[in-house]
Amino acid sequence: MKRILTVILFSLIGLCAYAQETVVRGVITDGVNGQPLPGATVLIENSTQGTITDVNGEFTLRLKSGINSLVIKYLGYKDFVTEVDPAQTSQVEIQLSELNPELLEVTVYGLLQGQQKALNQQKNAGNIKNIIAADQISRFPDPNVAEAIQRMPGVTLQRDQGEGRYVVVRGLAPQFTNISVNGEQIPSPEAGVRFVALDAIPADQLSSIEVSKTLTPDMDGDAIGGSVNLVTRKAKSSNTEVQGTLVGGYNQLMGEPNGQGSLLIGKRFGANEKLGVLVNGSHFYTDRGSDNWERDGDEMELRDYALRRTRSAVSGTVDYRFNENSEVYLRGIYNTFSDREHRRRYGFIPNVDDSPFEDHEIERSTKDRFERQDITSFNLGGKHVLPGFSVDYEVSYATAVQDTPFDYEVTFIGEPDALATDFSNADFPQFTTNPAFDYLDNSNYEFDELEAGNTYAKDENITGKINIGIPYQLGEHSGILKFGGKYRNKNKNLEVVNNKFGWAGGDVSFEGQSGDFTLEKFDGGLVDDNFLGDRYTLAAAADMDKVVRFFNANQSGFELEVEDKLVDESVESYEATENVMAAYLMTDLTIHKLQIVGGVRFEQTNVDYQYHTVLFDDEGDLEEIIDEEGKTDYTFVLPQINFRYAISSLTNLRLAATTSYARPNFESIVPAQEISIGDREGTIGNPDLKPVSAINLDFMVDHYFGTVGVISAGVFYKKLDNFIYKRRFETDTYEGIDFGTDVDLTQDVNGQNANIAGIELSYQQNMTFLPGALSGLGIYANYTFTASSATLQDRSGIDESEEINLPGQATHVGNLSLSYNLKGFNVRLSGNYAGAYIEELGADADEDRSIKGRLQVDATASYQINQHFNVFAECLNITNAPFEAYVGGDESQLVQREFYSWWSRVGVKFNL
Repeated sequence: MKRILTVILFSLIGLCAYAQETVVRGVITDGVNGQPLPGATVLIENSTQGTITDVNGEFTLRLKSGINSLVIKYLGYKDFVTEVDPAQTSQVEIQLSELNPELLEVTVYGLLQGQQKALNQQKNAGNIKNIIAADQISRFPDPNVAEAIQRMPGVTLQRDQGEGRYVVVRGLAPQFTNISVNGEQIPSPEAGVRFVALDAIPADQLSSIEVSKTLTPDMDGDAIGGSVNLVTRKAKSSNTEVQGTLVGGYNQLMGEPNGQGSLLIGKRFGANEKLGVLVNGSHFYTDRGSDNWERDGDEMELRDYALRRTRSAVSGTVDYRFNENSEVYLRGIYNTFSDREHRRRYGFIPNVDDSPFEDHEIERSTKDRFERQDITSFNLGGKHVLPGFSVDYEVSYATAVQDTPFDYEVTFIGEPDALATDFSNADFPQFTTNPAFDYLDNSNYEFDELEAGNTYAKDENITGKINIGIPYQLGEHSGILKFGGKYRNKNKNLEVVNNKFGWAGGDVSFEGQSGDFTLEKFDGGLVDDNFLGDRYTLAAAADMDKVVRFFNANQSGFELEVEDKLVDESVESYEATENVMAAYLMTDLTIHKLQIVGGVRFEQTNVDYQYHTVLFDDEGDLEEIIDEEGKTDYTFVLPQINFRYAISSLTNLRLAATTSYARPNFESIVPAQEISIGDREGTIGNPDLKPVSAINLDFMVDHYFGTVGVISAGVFYKKLDNFIYKRRFETDTYEGIDFGTDVDLTQDVNGQNANIAGIELSYQQNMTFLPGALSGLGIYANYTFTASSATLQDRSGIDESEEINLPGQATHVGNLSLSYNLKGFNVRLSGNYAGAYIEELGADADEDRSIKGRLQVDATASYQINQHFNVFAECLNITNAPFEAYVGGDESQLVQREFYSWWSRVGVKFNL
């Protein structure tokens, strides 16, 4: 493929014949409401030369002298032909009319427009991608970006407390997908990983979301599953644009309200609308919770969560057009996501061996933790169309912070004479204690430990890039030769403070109570009278405010576990610097009905890091903490080629062959090691860990309907080398250290290879061709089947290997949404299914932890009062679908079930 690509590129360069041309700039809008139409095709009549409009409905086109006839095509609109003489005008404004003028205006500005924008951009894209516009996002009850993306073909989510957080593309785990804002990668606020939790970003901040399934050479190459680009909004015209939302809601499990508000203001200024300014802000809060049971062998836990989450964002764009061919811009977005978590836990630990040295225990712990994530991104750049070439450039700054200013957990322990757990009921296991021990009496639980910690993680990117495009003619065919480069500097660090306190102060006197240090003195925490449907009865948890007040007043009675503090803080903390240099060369050429987008990309990565090594002696005591540093480097040359053959103006045949890779997480390559010889276990980093590399093949056919819809079918195959997994192994030596006994070590290592193959099907259409009231029907459906086979070194030996499913890969993923629209009223019932996948590998196959498939059903209804106001109601997770985990490949062997119940929202949207 490299040889073919080289021949194509250099042949094109040699055959280029430039003509005297003039650049014409234009904008294409809807003839009714003036909204820009992205993805419109602009062709010079009787030729293959042309372009497509960008997300703002704008285009630039080089025309020869004289009168040129332009043909504009847009799905759902009538074709439009206009004549342009570049000697007379350098800018054109074109308004298109709907194919079906009999449709009411409410349909135009309400339901079809977002779908039209998305489908037109997909249809004309040079690579395989899916796009959803802001209008389409608002049709589903999805408050954050992650939940909006899950509606796209081949995309599912990993959830936290029932809310979508991490994006999984084509069944591949989150680390195989990169996330960008306005075309540039954003860092992750989480300390150990690279992938970004998209529940931090509100969906209402975006103009569109693009998920590219295949890459082109001008895109970052570290994306095996896909590349997600979040596009913020831009001012459109001199007419002041004001949009907003006011929402109130209710969470059934917590019995608490939730609310959301957003406001957007945008306007272009000056006689020629040269200056554009837009500001968009939103705030969301909700009280969420979950009821949970978990199992580890014969041990059982009951967990009750209550959370207050907020999500706030401000984004804006300032752009200035010097003339039709030159503009500069500044884009920015700031997101802050906070999570205040209260958790009470019952841990039932039976003495299964009836050992005289162990007692039955019930652990009672209460956790109070506040965490905030901030993601900020700024893009400063310009675009210029000059004689003979075009250039765009950008400097961007992005930072992500995860700040946990406090994380308290207090544990009390009760010791019943008898305790047993019973898992014969796989859905809701049971426990029993001796009648003499009242497990609900908090005076039976004595203080064990208080943990008080905080963490601060920061990830910072500074990036500069430039792209140059040179148009050329190959006979009667037009193309563009494009090349450019990028440099990105990343700094990531984690600071950890972890204090563990025991009690050495004797009896307690607190708020009028005295005696032993027992739980009832701190009653007042979380109480749930209907935990897991009233199947279990729980007592009040400790009130953490009371615990903290007691600690502050009696610090002399607490004893700090110094060794544990030093170990935890040293092992977890690190600092890393990463420099990435990239360059590419590509062409975008159209030969009759065939579009070829291909070239080659070069990426060099250099990583330096500082860390700590913790060593223990043969008695299990801390021996030494060593400050160390290291580095790792790798280079990739990535050929990419995409073909799009237009069988007709509405049908495409697509083929792509690309290469890509995924970088390992920082926590995996930093070779910090915590080895406890006394406990015979340890965790070690792996500085020799290699990135995962991939060869990707894609074939797809897509057909678009004039009534606004698409049906597509495709197959894909990925060959992964050096995929990463956690290996657990037993050894008596490591790097020259003789432990004197066997120690179980855990380390991220490279597997041999993995093969992934899949089928992707998608169908969406508004049935406007049906007679009468049936014309209001609509369907949105997609399904992805993915199968994988991964080869790894056997988890219990060195010379053996085994075949497994790739961790994180779901076999079945799908969406089905049925809607009905009648005279401004729209109702929609949606189902999202994410299939089972391996979450974590155990010491052997019987200990592999998997997540069970989950179907979530949502409903929404809206009414378009007029062009300016829309009222809506939404209900999510109607069937109370649980999160479930199991071990050993047997779905009946559940080890966790977590329920969230349903939540709802009612609100109004306005566009003035």
